[in-house]
Amino acid sequence: MTQTYPYPTGQQTAAAGLGELVARLAGVETTLAETTTDVDVRVAPSALLALATTLRDHADLRFDFLRNVSGVDYEADGMALKYHLYSFTHGHALQVSVPTAAGHPHVPSLVSLYPAADWFEREASEMFGFQFDGHPNLRNLLLEEDLHIHPLLKAHPLQAAELLQGIESGPPGFTI
Repeated sequence: MTQTYPYPTGQQTAAAGLGELVARLAGVETTLAETTTDVDVRVAPSALLALATTLRDHADLRFDFLRNVSGVDYEADGMALKYHLYSFTHGHALQVSVPTAAGHPHVPSLVSLYPAADWFEREASEMFGFQFDGHPNLRNLLLEEDLHIHPLLKAHPLQAAELLQGIESGPPGFTI
């Protein structure tokens, strides 16, 4: 018996012409690229909210699912946020890249558009130091509230100690 679903299923591939459609409809300046599975749309932090609103609301796009938000530290070249979106309506996926300066960059929160952004943004703030303007509750998820380090930054305060202990080199765990 074949199961049917109210949304497209199957292998995810980058939809032909999706990047150009996004660039045309968004009304903001974007740069297009592709990853192995997704179209990548690069946008400035100031244009993120407008782009995300178009991605969610336009009938030809309908990116109704925020799968993930992840931070990236490029050290001297700054930082970036990667938003991974999916459309259950159309079955296509998209990555939105938001390059920022290093430090504690300010980026608008997407919680008002995607409630799932709540915990994703809290994690990116805690682990990398991103500041999400308009976030309703930007407090730590994993670390103590009074601990003000960002452990996933490449230059976090404990990196030298971890290198001395061999944590970042060799196989994980112990050999007995």
